[in-house]
Amino acid sequence: MQYLGSKSRIAKDIAPIIQSYIQPNMTYVEPFVGGANMIDHIKAYRKVGYDVNPYLIALLRHVKESPSDIPDVISYEEYTAVKNNKDKYPEWYVGLIGFCGSFGSKWFGGYARQHAGDNSGSRSISALKNLKSQAESLKDTDFVCYDYRMLDFHGAVIYCDPPYLGTTGYKNGINAQEFYDWCRKMKAHDNIVLVSEYSMPADFKAIWSKPVTTHISRGNVSKAEEKLYLA
Repeated sequence: MQYLGSKSRIAKDIAPIIQSYIQPNMTYVEPFVGGANMIDHIKAYRKVGYDVNPYLIALLRHVKESPSDIPDVISYEEYTAVKNNKDKYPEWYVGLIGFCGSFGSKWFGGYARQHAGDNSGSRSISALKNLKSQAESLKDTDFVCYDYRMLDFHGAVIYCDPPYLGTTGYKNGINAQEFYDWCRKMKAHDNIVLVSEYSMPADFKAIWSKPVTTHISRGNVSKAEEKLYLA
């Protein structure tokens, strides 16, 4: 699923690294599942993706069960109607319009026009096709709406892709120190904890890196170095 901050561009690089830590009968957990662009590459005894956005979780649950419900295009009129009347539509559909119908897949961050004044939904077509094609690979994943701070696992592989610190364009951030301490707690509970970030405290070991170009908002393009850390 096209999603702000998605790891789809580097999934082929880091999915094999994550997979190498997963042993038979181990649970694989993503506390910030986002567009499920990493979890759909992973094989595990059990896979669980969490997120605090109820619309996102409702959408991912619906897609894996009923991909035929996904439309071929999202019009400007439909986008506007759902944006202004979220309570009148099913949560999964609000999630669909809010992410797939928005520029850069930012939650209701502006209609995804191809060009100025274009209301044909041409940008949404590729996002919807991408989501439909992903449906089969989501069938073995449980999706749960939950705050990562309330999670506690033992003996699992946990991959964290939180909203990056210091970036713009995200509606909800996280408290850095709380996150670092939670990762340390999970490590102490015999979990393998992996984190995607640009930088982490010194007790987290960078095990992979790659320069990337980031697109957080319209006209906002910058260079960065993606890193994968082991707690």
